[in-house]
Amino acid sequence: MGRPQHRRRVRPGWEKTARYFYYRCVRIHGRPREVALGMAIGLFVGFTPTMGVQMIIAVALAALLGQNKLAAALGAWITNPLTAPPIYSMTYALGAWILGMPLRPPEGFWQAFTHLSGLTHHIFVPLWLGGLVLGVPAAGLGWWLTYEAVIAYRLKIKHRKANRMHKWKWSPQHGWHRVSLNRPDPSSGPGGSPPDEPAAGTGGKHG
Repeated sequence: MGRPQHRRRVRPGWEKTARYFYYRCVRIHGRPREVALGMAIGLFVGFTPTMGVQMIIAVALAALLGQNKLAAALGAWITNPLTAPPIYSMTYALGAWILGMPLRPPEGFWQAFTHLSGLTHHIFVPLWLGGLVLGVPAAGLGWWLTYEAVIAYRLKIKHRKANRMHKWKWSPQHGWHRVSLNRPDPSSGPGGSPPDEPAAGTGGKHG
């Protein structure tokens, strides 16, 4: 009988997109604080009714404020052809509610995004107001999540690289221990330094 074949799990589209977005974000070069602030700028701009030029605006603001431009462009992509309908519907409803206007978008609401002349004050003002109100908490949450994710990812990579620079060895003096590949073996001579990490449950001889 042959070996059982394990079928690889097929990830749904939303999971692939989320994983791509995550790794694309945490692998951006730059200081974690600058990456997080760039993401916050992009998210804030993404909630404003500037679809089509939002990336340009986000990158320009990030450059002006000295933050990460790539992260800003990535954050602005929160508003895309798939997410724009629910996001703009939500921002309009919030802005209309604050202004005491009907929550239902008026006729020609979506056509106004392709013909800017149709963005009358009845559409434009609620969209901007709702976008600004929702953009602030979205930017704050995005800053915190991005900062924590970048720090955690870089610590993970650093720990993984550190483990690759060690090997386990046995010596009568120290027992099982880890030896750094960048340092002399402690069991090679009397002048060697002590082992980096003794194995659990092993006691070295001290004389």
